Amino acid sequence: MTIYSKIIAASVLAALSLNAQAATYLDSTGENFTAAGGGILDISSVEVNNTATDLIFKINVTGNPTATDWGKYMISFNTGAGGDSVGNGWNRPISLSGMDYWVGSWVDSGNGAEVHKFTGAWGLQSATYAANPDLIGVTKDASSVTVQFNYAGLGITPGNAFLFDVYTSGGGGTDGAVDALSASGTSIGDWSNSFTTDGALSYTIPAVPEPTSLALIGIGASLIIGRIRRR
Repeated sequence: MTIYSKIIAASVLAALSLNAQAATYLDSTGENFTAAGGGILDISSVEVNNTATDLIFKINVTGNPTATDWGKYMISFNTGAGGDSVGNGWNRPISLSGMDYWVGSWVDSGNGAEVHKFTGAWGLQSATYAANPDLIGVTKDASSVTVQFNYAGLGITPGNAFLFDVYTSGGGGTDGAVDALSASGTSIGDWSNSFTTDGALSYTIPAVPEPTSLALIGIGASLIIGRIRRR
């Protein structure tokens, strides 16, 4: 690669970096009502990041979800007006005021995830095993579960904040939020207890750079190349 190519590549990377940020949300550990799973339901932190097209949620836990894989990892979203304040896409006893999207994932049976949308009733929008317009996917390692998907299909636009919460749960269809990122203490006292997020977290995807900003980056690269050539 010539020095000119390197300068241009660096300029492009600088432009793309304007479209990405990362935020880490810490959670108390050891506060769950149950130790079932050896920590796979105990959130220690959640790292939220984005690319130009995708949102990435890395859910860090105190256990090992590759060794014990029956845990469920879920994200609720409030991205705009309306939404459901009493239910969710999996019909579990978990709620967030104005919830309009629900992401549910699992790391057994080869891993999988779904996106549900609320339009007066909950409906399946994407799934790893079916039509998947949001390109949702889930991976795991010895201490975390990562869920990634296109954010445009969730009504999320760059420059605007959205509200969310992250939960862990068991394999039972009526299991609640054993741990919730928004809760500083124990979220529920038994498996089927209800949990309502009352302190939703916020994340903002940076606004897309205006054409003038990208043009300035290009001009800067050209000036640098010109100076190098003159030397």
